[in-house]
Amino acid sequence: MFDCKLPILKFTLLTLAAPTVLAQIRPTVQSLPDGDYRYRDSTGIDRPFREIQFRKRDRYITGSDFDKRTGKSYCFRGIPQHNNIINLTVAIEISPKTALQTKWKLAPGNPINFDKLYPLQAGPGLELYKCLTAFLPKLK
Repeated sequence: MFDCKLPILKFTLLTLAAPTVLAQIRPTVQSLPDGDYRYRDSTGIDRPFREIQFRKRDRYITGSDFDKRTGKSYCFRGIPQHNNIINLTVAIEISPKTALQTKWKLAPGNPINFDKLYPLQAGPGLELYKCLTAFLPKLK
């Protein structure tokens, strides 16, 4: 018979905990410094999206809300409160000619919530500048 001694193997039991995900702290719309911003509801370039471009200046936000799925857009002006824009006034083009001669119809609007929108790093486009003209008479 064979006299064989098997070596004793030592195992160390390693337990892995689930990775800890640190929540990325994102500033609220109210806490953003004055400047121009763009937000979307989708980060995919090849999918229809809703895009909001706005300028924050002092205590007001003026911008454009464009939904590529429906093709509808409107201009707005309101006051930031946490991650919402409240006390919204909506401006809708009624006779577009040029950016300086466009006539606008102003009406109350619903608040805009930014909780499910993603900030983009790219600068704002022409739609924002058109919307800024809609509220020029109100800024005097």
